[in-house]
Amino acid sequence: MKFDIHRATGAEIEAARDLTNRSWLSTYPSLIGEETTRKIIVDRHSSQLFVEQASRVQDRFLVAVDGATVVGHLYAFQKEGMYVDRLHVDPTRKGQGVGRALLAHLERQLFADTRCWLDVLTGSDAAIRFYERVGYKRVGETDACGGLAGIPAVIYEKIME
Repeated sequence: MKFDIHRATGAEIEAARDLTNRSWLSTYPSLIGEETTRKIIVDRHSSQLFVEQASRVQDRFLVAVDGATVVGHLYAFQKEGMYVDRLHVDPTRKGQGVGRALLAHLERQLFADTRCWLDVLTGSDAAIRFYERVGYKRVGETDACGGLAGIPAVIYEKIME
């Protein structure tokens, strides 16, 4: 499958937000409950926040686009290295290399010895398998996934070569 990866602009920002919310609703209720999932979407996925994040030059707000359709989204920022806060792929495009390509695009922009890291919700087995396949190593656990208290996660990292 062919797609282009670049920094999100214009309507792609809202499309990335929509993709993120659809991904959350299809994945996380079984792990953290419907109510918690919806609260996080309201609190942490506002249109205004996504626009602000996309405008931060030092952050990476990337989209994978097939034609005019956003099929993947990655958002990362500096925090003890490069922290991947979001990586979401359209469910109909999973297994087609979109997530791998988004991470590779980010990693190519990083200096050698830079720590790229993220946390994955405990029980999100498909995501855990994905990150291990693309070279991320389990380095710990947290009870505050993405800074959200009470949501357990596994911490993964990859040191750029």
